[in-house]
Amino acid sequence: MTATTLSTLLGVRDDKVETFPNFGLALRASEIAMGFIFLTGGWRRFYNVPAKHDIESVKSLAGKLSQAAPGSPLEDTIHWLLYKPALAELSVYFMSTAEVFVGLALIFGFMTRLAGVGSAGLNLAMMLIFGWMGYECLDEYTMSALGFAISISVIIFGSSSYSLDNKFGIDPLGQYMTKNLAIGLTAASVLFTVGFYEYYFGIFNFHKRTSDRVYSIVAEPTGKADVSTLYVNAGGSSTAAYVNSITFTLDDGSKVKQLPKQIEVLRSHFEPWSQSGIIRDGVLRLRLGSKVDIRIPGGAVSAKIDLIDNKKDPVVKFK
Repeated sequence: MTATTLSTLLGVRDDKVETFPNFGLALRASEIAMGFIFLTGGWRRFYNVPAKHDIESVKSLAGKLSQAAPGSPLEDTIHWLLYKPALAELSVYFMSTAEVFVGLALIFGFMTRLAGVGSAGLNLAMMLIFGWMGYECLDEYTMSALGFAISISVIIFGSSSYSLDNKFGIDPLGQYMTKNLAIGLTAASVLFTVGFYEYYFGIFNFHKRTSDRVYSIVAEPTGKADVSTLYVNAGGSSTAAYVNSITFTLDDGSKVKQLPKQIEVLRSHFEPWSQSGIIRDGVLRLRLGSKVDIRIPGGAVSAKIDLIDNKKDPVVKFK
């Protein structure tokens, strides 16, 4: 980056740029840190835990996607993807590959602005899918917000003196970087951080997009009168909802209680990743984001689901 370009973006006279003698090193430190995070994140799926790429493994990243779906604004898109395992597997490979290449580009300062665009896109995707999961730990939100801000800085300032771009005279997108665009990107970074926080948590009226302590279950129609889908759309991702019994209310007012061994599970969606619809220690296990088809008694209009250690037992309606 030339002194003239830097002074234009910073809004200072050229002779004042000398007051930033370590600017290049500071920028490279941010790029290397962001690059390292992406490189290790993608590489560990290829080398350390390849099962995360295996769509048939319980360790597949699809499991985390299924748990993230209930609170994500992309919920329907994630479910659509999970119902297409081959495409889901390809998407995970693509994301990991993108993380590796973006990480390497940032570390070595190669095609830096393009790498910054890729980094911003990856952080945006992570925020949209996993950002809400900050209700348990703000890692997902914080990493995405900070990563996006660093990415915007990389796009604005490009490569420094300590990069391959500078050595070989490469600066893709550099001719498009104006002061107005830099101001717009800075505003986008602020809106990204503040806007998503307001959306997921609330600034003045703190809230959580979904509960992290109380499991919520809703019933979805299947098109069959005697079959319904139970969808766990809230709760903690590190544990599971354990069904102790289901008490059905029939249209004539009578009730039918079924214990876990009596509940007929016809299908557990998103397997093997959701690991739900199985009886363990005498209770039916349902994880966050899981969908399980069960047989319901004839004439059932609603049901109360007795969950172990849940503050409130969910009541679902079938009609």
